Amino acid sequence: MSAQPVDDDGKLFPDVGSNTQDTVEIRVRFVNRCPYPVDVFWLNRNKQPTKYGTLGQKQYLDIKTYRNHPWVARRTFDGCKVLVNKKFIFWPEPTAHKNIIVRTFCEITARVQSLREMASRSFLKQDPKHVDEQLSSLPRDVQFEVKDLLAEKREYNEFNCRDFQPPPQA
Repeated sequence: MSAQPVDDDGKLFPDVGSNTQDTVEIRVRFVNRCPYPVDVFWLNRNKQPTKYGTLGQKQYLDIKTYRNHPWVARRTFDGCKVLVNKKFIFWPEPTAHKNIIVRTFCEITARVQSLREMASRSFLKQDPKHVDEQLSSLPRDVQFEVKDLLAEKREYNEFNCRDFQPPPQA
């Protein structure tokens, strides 16, 4: 059993962007294997995420991309990082078949969370007005953790509410 990747930088999106002169298209199918909806993002050369779609459970998204174009996925309701082919960042690679169109299958899966993180994240599903009164009975470090997660959720929701249109597919 392989170890889970570590991503504890505290940033909503990684500090990477697209960097390629490659003109060979890579076809990818993202499949959501999570029990909740996820958002799929491409990170452009300016390191800015571009939302390509929201996938419900077992839904898929077919895209055309290029080598050195990073992709990430987030849980829709709170921006929690999920895995894309067992990593936090998916970097497409061309196949060895030059004359055959091959689609790379890319699974989006939930990552393993500690019991503490799962408990802290459970507050994100509640009405924020009621969270403060419930936090007072928890240890101080958990209170800070929940408040950080609430701020991250707010930031993600503000980001996600912007009207981004994905680049046109050729």
